[in-house]
Amino acid sequence: MLKNRPEVILMVYGKGGHAAQMARFIDRAPEELKNKQLIALTDVKTKDKLFSHQFYCVEARDKFSYIKNLVVFVLYFFWALAQMIHILSKYRVITMISTGPGVAVIPAIICRLFGIKVIYFESWSRIFTPSIAGKIMYRIANLFFIQHKSLQKFYPKSSFFGRL
Repeated sequence: MLKNRPEVILMVYGKGGHAAQMARFIDRAPEELKNKQLIALTDVKTKDKLFSHQFYCVEARDKFSYIKNLVVFVLYFFWALAQMIHILSKYRVITMISTGPGVAVIPAIICRLFGIKVIYFESWSRIFTPSIAGKIMYRIANLFFIQHKSLQKFYPKSSFFGRL
């Protein structure tokens, strides 16, 4: 049963600019990626035609309230864990690609535990300082891309990709 799962690339991203970056990445992606089945794990509730299936996950934190963050993170942790168990039982994920934000952290950890390659793009809105998600994902991702050369001092082993 698990051997016959379809091979997919898991795209993990958040709403707003993160979703726009993912759409631009897919549009500019190499041909070998375009020939693969793409599924998404995102905190965006709308369905995108780019993906054969889309899974919903709550946001990893509340940007506006430090008090709510503990409850929000616990909810996110268990929700992301459940979604990843479901995804990994239904699909054979060969790579995870993320444009952030924090919604990518738990799926990335789980992917790495299963030997799945993780690729992360630091947000294009980060020009002078790293994001919280970026600081965490820099330690998790197999490939870490920055979109502004000014971030190279924070992420010395990153690769410059340019703006999406």
